[in-house]
Amino acid sequence: MPILTIKNCLDPVLRKKSQLIENIDDELVQLSQDMMETTLEARGAGLAANQVGLPYSLFVVDLGLEKGTHELVTLVNPVITAMEGEEIAEEGCLSIPEVYAQVKRAKQIEIKGIDLDGNEVRYEAEGYLARAFQHEMDHLEGSLFWDNLGKIKRDLLKRKFKKKLKEKEE
Repeated sequence: MPILTIKNCLDPVLRKKSQLIENIDDELVQLSQDMMETTLEARGAGLAANQVGLPYSLFVVDLGLEKGTHELVTLVNPVITAMEGEEIAEEGCLSIPEVYAQVKRAKQIEIKGIDLDGNEVRYEAEGYLARAFQHEMDHLEGSLFWDNLGKIKRDLLKRKFKKKLKEKEE
């Protein structure tokens, strides 16, 4: 299975709202498997399809994160159906490497979607896993984690990212 190229935050595909998936076929299953391998290789919590250049309403997330294991699942056409509480914690993104910020998110969520067998699935999550689900949902809406911050902080992080990118090119 190939490791996919993760698009960085400057790529316009990350700003487009994802398209609902009408059909789960072998190609979509293969994409999901490749995304799982890419997530593990990158040591990420999850990965949305648009992060690998495809505007599909699909992401993978690692349910085993807090247990120190890997249990990656795929959600097709996910929807957050309930949110409670709030907490502020550090967040990063595979599309914005080496840049982190304190982001406010719901503490608990319920999310529904379709698995690769076409079955409806539902997850209740709290803490870090709830944050990961919300983060991936943002990607499907064309939003990045720093969009949840104030303009000054967001602009500071964008400059920091561009500086790091420039340093890598030199």
